[in-house]
Amino acid sequence: MKKTYALFFLLSMCCAGVLPAQITPTNDHILYVNKAVSGGNGNGSSWANAIPELADALKWARAQYDANNNWLAGDSLRIYIAEGTYKPLYDADNGRYQNDGGRDNAFVIINRVHLYGGFPSTGNPGMGQRNWKTHITTLSGDIGIPNDPSDNVYHVLISMGSGNVHLDGLKITGGNANATHQTPGVRIPGNDITYIRNTGAGSLLSGNHSLRLSNMEISGNTAAYAGAGYIFGAPVFFNITVRNNVATERGGGLFFTDPRVNPIVLNALFTGNTAKNGAAIYNRADSLILVNTTIADNVATLAGSGVFSDVSDPGMGDPFRNPVLINSILWNQQPGAISMIQNAGGIPMKVTHSIVQGAAPPSGTGNSNANPLFTNAGSGNYTLMNGSPAINTGSNQLWNASNIGETALDLAGAARLVGNAIDMGAFESQTALPVSFGSFRATLKNEQLVFHWSTETETNNDHFLVQVSADGANWKTVQTVQSKAMAGNSHAALEYAVAIPLATLGLSAGFLLLGVVASNCRRRALAVAAFLVCFLIFACRKNDRIESAETGTLYARLVQVDKDGTERVSKIIQVVQE
Repeated sequence: MKKTYALFFLLSMCCAGVLPAQITPTNDHILYVNKAVSGGNGNGSSWANAIPELADALKWARAQYDANNNWLAGDSLRIYIAEGTYKPLYDADNGRYQNDGGRDNAFVIINRVHLYGGFPSTGNPGMGQRNWKTHITTLSGDIGIPNDPSDNVYHVLISMGSGNVHLDGLKITGGNANATHQTPGVRIPGNDITYIRNTGAGSLLSGNHSLRLSNMEISGNTAAYAGAGYIFGAPVFFNITVRNNVATERGGGLFFTDPRVNPIVLNALFTGNTAKNGAAIYNRADSLILVNTTIADNVATLAGSGVFSDVSDPGMGDPFRNPVLINSILWNQQPGAISMIQNAGGIPMKVTHSIVQGAAPPSGTGNSNANPLFTNAGSGNYTLMNGSPAINTGSNQLWNASNIGETALDLAGAARLVGNAIDMGAFESQTALPVSFGSFRATLKNEQLVFHWSTETETNNDHFLVQVSADGANWKTVQTVQSKAMAGNSHAALEYAVAIPLATLGLSAGFLLLGVVASNCRRRALAVAAFLVCFLIFACRKNDRIESAETGTLYARLVQVDKDGTERVSKIIQVVQE
């Protein structure tokens, strides 16, 4: 294989009139890149012989593709990149990529090429020593006068028409897609992008679910029209931070533009992004899936501080194409915007097990508009304080269904599941709760509200407050139940049951009956259910569906109170009629 690589490379270089030192991957198809390499022969076969510039490694790979677009024969090339700042040195266009193209320079990723950043710049590190947050590998579009964006590249990274690409452990910054012209044309393998020099400043991406971005930061990019990231197709984003990007019109953070596909975003943080519509995300993908995502402190000057979802029926006859928001937090809408989620085009975003700021929580299972209690949002710390209503109130089932084989870690690299239920948002609270809940159900039967719950363990527990709500936001305590644990401590399962006559409640019995009976009527008429939530969640392009029918207007929860008075809230459930 090495000889084949070399032959393709020499042929392409001879045609260009250039004969640089030969680049030679390892036998298992790895190239090493290190900006700080000292000595060596620069052929990329080891850290000692690392290629100093990522741009040269990608240009070499592109030359192999030009010589034979099946050059990897079903295999892939992995490029390991040490910490440091790397800049695109060559024109993105097919016919000009051997030369410096100025603002048309970009890192162009072709099919079957994977980039892995986050390696230390010294020693001989393996994958186990990689840490993308401490050994920052930056792809920067600031190719001209430092900190002067006017001469930055239009696009930092481009991967278009490439199915099998994995980008991991990279920071993409400094793109400035502010062009008003379309010529000269920019042609790359699989696409012609002459018309979008004003979008996708950080990255232009296209591909199905074999295009994956993980452990990434996209920040400090500016677009005259749309998106620090402009996405065709349905890639997967896992463990990403999208911050401090600006688009004049749409999608300050990411712009999903293909209405026929279903991209997935998992464990993501969007903050500090700005646009007229859709400050964090502008969505035209009917079945965009956002799971365990925190969207906070973004600025939409018109609508959709969090998400502007502008989708309509593509005429494909599929009724399950609503974009969905699961186990997520949308918070701190800035003054001036008219909405946190703006739905347009006729197919609204469906929300479940999420906190969304607004006058009332969105309809859907387990939703609220309670303050998520970030640790210190002002300093960019969006982890959860003890007592946050986002703790243990997500859906394990929906997380497991959407997780496509990535590691079970949160955005901070800590355990994704602590306790018996996953938290909402990108970060999992690492504090073990004093009470581990088991089952919890609430029913309306014989004019009584009946609550059953169990605990698996209890530590320093004093009592429970049983609470109900008609809207999922305003709660009323209807019973106080003392802990059964001896001195508040138990490592054995304990069962609790409470029956409360409706006549003894301060809430209207007629109202409660009306709400729950109406919910059951709606349950029997799913064709007209106002709160039907159907999720299109899949793994590796499989069309597995999870359907959740959301009906009813009466909710229940438990507040667990420690002996020192600290309160923690259980998940929210719906009261059902028996």
